[in-house]
Parts: sequence; structure tokens; C-alpha cells
Amino acid sequence: MSRIFAVIFGVPPSRGARDRAYTSIVGDLDEMRAFERILGGMQHNTDKAGALLAAQGIFAVACTYGIDHGWPKILSIPAILLLLVGALLAMSMLRSTAAPFTRESGNIARVAFDLLVSRMIRFNLALYMTFLSIVLLGAAAISLAL
Repeated sequence: MSRIFAVIFGVPPSRGARDRAYTSIVGDLDEMRAFERILGGMQHNTDKAGALLAAQGIFAVACTYGIDHGWPKILSIPAILLLLVGALLAMSMLRSTAAPFTRESGNIARVAFDLLVSRMIRFNLALYMTFLSIVLLGAAAISLAL
């Protein structure tokens, strides 16, 4: 099961595997340089979340168009709901990255890495929900055309 989790969400499934990934990423960098490296990964994920939100907006317009023009509601309604939940997940990645600095103790780079893993999971889940929504929209459009 953990292997499936790793493949689907692109993150190490166990704490030990995440520890090895963290060590591999930061190597022997000092805490601030390690944090900067991980912050770059978070920025990349933030950029991807913004792009996903833009795509979700386009498909939300297509979905409302379909609902207004008689596409099967059994497909269109779940599609728009998946888009909305996926958009919430993507937006949750756009929150501040200041969380590592709010800790009184501990390695800020490690806290940032854990935040990055959390964002990776949310992004991939939002991406899969968006894809499923697009499949449902496509099926709705095709069923209307037939």
C-alpha cells in the first residue's frame, strides 16, 4: 500500500523514506541553505498550483456551459464538484511559507521539507480530481453528441 501511495502522490511513504529523501536533498548544507533549497521546491509547487487553478477555472467555465446547455447532470454536477474541491486543495498550497519560522525549536529546513511533502500530496490529489472532472465533462459532451 505504501508503494502505491509513493507512486500516486510522488512522496516517500514512510518517515524513514522521507528522512532519506531529506538527507539526499540537503546533503551537508547548513540549516539556512537547506531551507533555501527546500523553499525553491515549495516555490515550484506554488507555481504549479497557480497553473492548475487557471486550468480549473477554464474547465469550470466549460462545465457551467455544459450544465446550461443540457449536458447530462449526472456527469456535469460531479465534474464541477470535483473541480471545486480540487481548487480548494490547490489554493491551500498558496498559503504563506512562514510556518517553519513560527517554530520555537527544531530544524526549519526539516519543517519546510515536511510542508513541501504535504503540498506535494495536495497538489497531486487536486490534479487527479481535475483530470477526473475533465473525463466526466468529456463523457457528458460525447453523450450529448450521440
